Amino acid sequence: MINIRPAHPDELPQLKDLWRKCFGDPSAYVDIFFQKFCSTDQVLVVDDDGEVDSMAAMLPGTIQFPDGSEVPVGYVYALATNPYMQGKGHARQLLKVADDFLRQRGDKAMVLVPASPSLHRFFEAIGMDECFATRKVEILTSALTGETGGGVLTPISPREYNEIREGYLKGTFHMTYSDHMISFQQIGSHLAYGDLYKIEIDGAVGCVAIEYVQKRRLLAKELLIPTDKMAKAVETIAKEMEASRYHIRTPAFWDGLPGSYTQAFGMIKWYDMDLHAKYFAQQDAYLGLGFD
Repeated sequence: MINIRPAHPDELPQLKDLWRKCFGDPSAYVDIFFQKFCSTDQVLVVDDDGEVDSMAAMLPGTIQFPDGSEVPVGYVYALATNPYMQGKGHARQLLKVADDFLRQRGDKAMVLVPASPSLHRFFEAIGMDECFATRKVEILTSALTGETGGGVLTPISPREYNEIREGYLKGTFHMTYSDHMISFQQIGSHLAYGDLYKIEIDGAVGCVAIEYVQKRRLLAKELLIPTDKMAKAVETIAKEMEASRYHIRTPAFWDGLPGSYTQAFGMIKWYDMDLHAKYFAQQDAYLGLGFD
């Protein structure tokens, strides 16, 4: 018999095993997530006769609007279903229970990042709307010029990163993160041979979160710096961190580098109908890191 409920502490090994099976993340990453960033009572599970077949973490988040006001939201993370149980509707049932869980917690919306572009239609079918987009560009090493403008890349703390981040995003519709959650990104970056950095170009100070997604491919998950400094920022990153390809992500509502394009990224389901009416057509809000 299926029962959807918060996870029990003694089910932690099952949660970790399911996560690794579905996403392939290193054990160290999964262990740290549950040790420091998420307790089991924040995780909903589909219990099928005592076996955890599906799970999703209900992380607390905050959306800031252009006028500076903020609302709490539930950020659904690590939504996973055991491969041999997929197609049975477990994720759909779990997310219906998640609606009640988040409403009772006081959240005004549910936010999530589909694991692949093909899943956006699935989430639309359960009442979610496109809301968050990202601007992307891929740059080959052969296209670089070496013109860094004297740029400097320096590792920084989560708190300093967050201060720079919020300075650039003030006055926009975006997801904010606590310093604690920014430190989760830093741990992920460290495990992927990257870090959080301050990047200084011609007097401008920006920030960038970097990971290697493959041995020779570098991902700047979030590059925030004035648009006229972006090209030199990429050159500076390339000077310090060798790769064959550089994948750069910036806010969709900023002008990007030549060849960049916008892509749907995160989705939302509003529980506050006034906010739904006001922001229903919003599709280029900024989620940024997403811990994807």
